Amino acid sequence: MSDAIESTIETTDAVETEIPEVVEGQDALGDAGKRALDAMKAQRKAAQDEAKAYKAELDALKAQAQGREAEHAAEIEKQRIKDEALGAANHRILRSELKAAATGKLADPSDAALYLDLSEFTVSDDGDVDSGALDAAISDLLVRKPHLSAKAGRFDGTVDQGPRGQREPSQLTEAEVENIKDPAEINRLRREGRLDRYLGIKH
Repeated sequence: MSDAIESTIETTDAVETEIPEVVEGQDALGDAGKRALDAMKAQRKAAQDEAKAYKAELDALKAQAQGREAEHAAEIEKQRIKDEALGAANHRILRSELKAAATGKLADPSDAALYLDLSEFTVSDDGDVDSGALDAAISDLLVRKPHLSAKAGRFDGTVDQGPRGQREPSQLTEAEVENIKDPAEINRLRREGRLDRYLGIKH
């Protein structure tokens, strides 16, 4: 094989390298050499076209993947917002249902939401709450904290009603006060006068 043919073959091995239209010494190759060179040129052209096709396909796949990724991220964000809104709505429903269930059982029905964990209850897809579960939880709460009972604050004829016949707010014991960890709850009870005995306040 002549040096001219070897030089031409080495040049065509690199896909991105341009082969000149006229190769030095091409006329000296003869018909067989020219046909071989033309075949190599055709192969190189085919390889270039195939590489371009692969690149175009790869670019299309990348763009498609990026589009799916952005769409997926948007769906996740949409679902997060939906879940947060549903969670807030369920929380309001539970507080309302719990307060209703505690009415007549607790001196202050709103205490139920302070002492019970709302996450223990569920709201159905229709917005319903298991009333039996709420009643059971309130009954258990009254066993643990009987001073919250509506009956605990009723006049039984043994308490001095004062000049206007007003009943004294039910008073918490020292042990009960010590068990309260929430400062907001302490302040609320103080405003209601239910810590007067504990604080030594006389009327």
